[in-house]
Amino acid sequence: MRVKTPEEWNLERDALLVALRDFAAVMKHRPFDNEQGLRGVSAFALYWFIRRTAPSVVFESGVWRGFSTWLIEQAAPQAEIHCFDPLFMLQHLIPRRKLGKTYRSPRAKYSNQDFSCAPIRELAAGRAGALAFFDDHQNKLPRLLQCKAFGIKHIVFDDNLLAPYTHKTLEHERAADATLLDSEIESYETFPAVWPVDFRVGGLHIEEAGMGFPVERELRDVYRDRNWHSYVTYVRLK
Repeated sequence: MRVKTPEEWNLERDALLVALRDFAAVMKHRPFDNEQGLRGVSAFALYWFIRRTAPSVVFESGVWRGFSTWLIEQAAPQAEIHCFDPLFMLQHLIPRRKLGKTYRSPRAKYSNQDFSCAPIRELAAGRAGALAFFDDHQNKLPRLLQCKAFGIKHIVFDDNLLAPYTHKTLEHERAADATLLDSEIESYETFPAVWPVDFRVGGLHIEEAGMGFPVERELRDVYRDRNWHSYVTYVRLK
């Protein structure tokens, strides 16, 4: 398993800044301000990884209000999109004022099945550029192994923290025993904080020095949400 280093990320600094400016322009047309889930640089991380991978089909696990679906559309305008979230079954029980604004894409196909139960193998068949995105607070190693079984090599995980959280992350697995990950993963890239992060929520403290990017006027909306750093990680399987 090849793990991308901070030094390697720094070599891409110019490309990151160009993409960040592009992302900030795209964000001016966002359907709503996300209050939870992907925000700030973590939203940019998903945009970056999808743009770099250029998938032909994207499988999204964990949709809820739909902000990340909108991001996927912007990053991969030609891709087929399949969205899975068992919570869709409960949506009609939640008062609209509590749920807030939602986004549902006319391009996407929606299912209340869990990713593990859906016919992913058939949908991904013959699609070498398939990518799966997980923001579903499920243990990440089983999701990785499901992708392998379904023939998906490109995966993006949100909330891949080392600290205890709602699920076991790949960072937990690496710390315990990286043998299985080494045998399955070709490339492992955790998106860096481009600005300093110092954030506490409950017992969780996220602190990162950042890459010292400029705070340009057009980047201020992204900068405002810089503390929502969730260690978005791209994995390419062997």
